[in-house]
Amino acid sequence: MGVSINFAKSRCCVQKSVNFELILLFKCPKKCKILVREKLSLIITVVDSMKKTLEKAPLVHALIHLRFAEVPTLKTIDPELIKALHVRMIDEGFPEKIESQADIAEWNYDAVSQQMKHRKLSNTRLLFRAAGEREIFEISDSSIILKSTKYGTFSDFYDKFHRLLLVCMEIIPKLDKTLLKSVGLRYVDVIAPSGESTLRDYVSADIQPPYLEGVGTHLQGHSLKAVKVAENQVLVVNFEELPTIDNRVQKVLPENLMEPDEKCGLVIDGQRDWFNVRSETYGILDVDHTYQFVHSPTFSVVLIADATRKLYQSASDIFWGVISEKAKQAWGYKEES
Repeated sequence: MGVSINFAKSRCCVQKSVNFELILLFKCPKKCKILVREKLSLIITVVDSMKKTLEKAPLVHALIHLRFAEVPTLKTIDPELIKALHVRMIDEGFPEKIESQADIAEWNYDAVSQQMKHRKLSNTRLLFRAAGEREIFEISDSSIILKSTKYGTFSDFYDKFHRLLLVCMEIIPKLDKTLLKSVGLRYVDVIAPSGESTLRDYVSADIQPPYLEGVGTHLQGHSLKAVKVAENQVLVVNFEELPTIDNRVQKVLPENLMEPDEKCGLVIDGQRDWFNVRSETYGILDVDHTYQFVHSPTFSVVLIADATRKLYQSASDIFWGVISEKAKQAWGYKEES
């Protein structure tokens, strides 16, 4: 499993002049491999009418998740097909091949019951991981996923997904003739207050779990909001409040993003502040925006691209609407014309 740290309104990241690195390793539940690396002069540059920057941004995970009708050739993948995909993935910068069988947890909004529903799927997956273990591309019989812990700009992130998708369409028989079901864009941020600040100083009260002062020791808090953004779009915002242990951040991902197979893990780029959190609690902000394709159209990269770009702005707006001015100041927020 794994994670990183970059997030901003247009989610646009540029790294400059890395002068110093502090590398530490600490434990995380469920075989999570976390490499904490502080990089000085890390600039998050935002493309907008007014550029916004964060010197230290809290993003730890980003993914694009495409679902389609089952493709027979991906149910049990032929060794020759695996070899052909592997050769092309090496060219695309994803040289490590991993074959995995795992139970995957899903947490989706069900329009019929109007509730969030949890289910487990047993998936045979073919994965290709990039150098540094911060990006991984996953293929199963009915889904394709790109996960990243070294997120830069949304444009760069989607362009990479699009490029890998074209490889799949070229190599996998009948993929271009299957039916589209949905595409999702998901961002996860770790909100760890610095100095004497508390979590309430960093995020809007609208998203925080109930505050019970003087009642006892905090164990866990959780809030969830599902919003129908458009006829075929659902935006789900989860916020989890967790206690610090020995002034440290422990958990950094929602349960259903914890990778069950240790072979498929990613590395997390964290922040030094995670090791000295004076606040009793910290938070995990999970924004998941999904577009359901109407009437199951034939597989089309144009439809996929158009849908994913629609998802992006709402997810970005949620982040900027949730964090406080104090959080922006602590993270080095700037605006440039």
